[in-house]
Amino acid sequence: MLLLSLSTFAFSIVYAKIYYHHVFDTELKRLESTVRQISQTVSSTASIAAYLEDKDLANEVVNGLVSNDIILSAALTNKQTVLAKSILYKDTGALSFYLPNPFILQENIGVIRVVPNTLYIEQNARDTAFSSVQTLLVVVLPMLLLFAVLAFFLISRPLGNLSKQLASVLPGSAQRIYVDPLNDQNEIGKIGKDINIMLANTETLFEQERSLRVEVEKLEKRFRLMFERSSSPTILVREQGEVTLANDAAKDLLAGMGIDCEERFPENLGQFCKTPDILYTFTENSIKLKQVMQSEFEFTNPLTLSSVWLSLIILNTKSDGQWYFQVFLADITARKSMLNQLSHRAQRDSLTSLYNRYGAELTLMEWIDSETQFSLLLIDLDKFKPVNDIYGHNAGDEVLKQLAKRLGHIVPSTELVSRWGGDEFVIAIKEVNIVKVNHLAQQVLDEINTPITYEKNGHRLELNVSASIGIAHFPLHAQSLKGLVECADVAMYSIKKTSKNNFTIYST
Repeated sequence: MLLLSLSTFAFSIVYAKIYYHHVFDTELKRLESTVRQISQTVSSTASIAAYLEDKDLANEVVNGLVSNDIILSAALTNKQTVLAKSILYKDTGALSFYLPNPFILQENIGVIRVVPNTLYIEQNARDTAFSSVQTLLVVVLPMLLLFAVLAFFLISRPLGNLSKQLASVLPGSAQRIYVDPLNDQNEIGKIGKDINIMLANTETLFEQERSLRVEVEKLEKRFRLMFERSSSPTILVREQGEVTLANDAAKDLLAGMGIDCEERFPENLGQFCKTPDILYTFTENSIKLKQVMQSEFEFTNPLTLSSVWLSLIILNTKSDGQWYFQVFLADITARKSMLNQLSHRAQRDSLTSLYNRYGAELTLMEWIDSETQFSLLLIDLDKFKPVNDIYGHNAGDEVLKQLAKRLGHIVPSTELVSRWGGDEFVIAIKEVNIVKVNHLAQQVLDEINTPITYEKNGHRLELNVSASIGIAHFPLHAQSLKGLVECADVAMYSIKKTSKNNFTIYST
């Protein structure tokens, strides 16, 4: 109430000042206008005095002017001389009024100079303005005070009560503010009702939020339980490599490989990976491209020094503006071992354990793709069919197995020895020097010509075979494997048709 009264009083003072200046300026202009009107009133008499050069009449005009309180001094002149002036007359601040000829209006014959009584005019204006302000305050101030009182009791105090009640309400609770029945139909009552509606809506939202929070907590517990007990090893990693979560399966898998899952990813895996550069590039590409990436890597288990194969799947996800990636691990060592065994079986001859034709072709294609120079020896056994016919297929198999062992002993492990099919063998060495190739070919013939001991029905038998060998060089004789084999085959058949038990190099 006091604040409102002070505000009303301050407003009254400001308004009174504005009104005072307005009345003062208006009164000042009015008095200045009066000076002009008086001067114009006597202008006819002054014109006659100036025309007749009558100083007595001129003095009467001047005295009549200065007799008015708002004129301080005056003077009347014609074109030649000053006809009359008051005692205090000075040109400073004088207003000039030209006098027309009584008979010729377009001609000026003199001037009245009037000096306004500025001090009197301003004082009179101030008095008038002050009087007007007093009257205004007597009428307006009680009305303003009455308005302030009414505004306090009808507006300020009810609003203050609403504000205090609202401040004490706990958000989301069932509390509501009290609306006075006196204000039930006015704007204050409407505001109070709107506030209660807002509080009711807030309570509903809080209840929904609590319910959702409970549901989220339940889902989070279920997810965490599923994550932690999942049989699929999974880790959650920040974009910078910090491991934030790892389920039990991942911890067990990494612990079994001697890897600390708390270390940064992928460095914790890279230190034991046989191809760490490929692993790091794989991870970086997944982070940059924000795509699902999958690959397989071989590791060395530092605890057992055995090889472990892991399949890695990286799935990127974004949460709260932060990128994460889920890493799904799978130990595929058993599957890799099985695949290697199947591949070994598919590429090996079951009788001699040498590479079969399929395995040999895979190796030779790799050499050709890498542009490795090599020599290919195609070996076809002579007199092998009689061994089968006379002594049986078991004897023939024994010949093939012992020859395979002998060839394996004279050819380095870095080279290739294979059973090409039937009684044919292929040897490939990364050498094209004619002298060295011929030396190896002679060694092969010597081993094949050495009798093979075979026991049948308690009898020791010596089985004898020989061989025709055709030699072709890559890339000298052919640019493809098929062409190279055909060249070696041509050379081999040239020996078989002539001398047999010999070797020759393909020539066009």
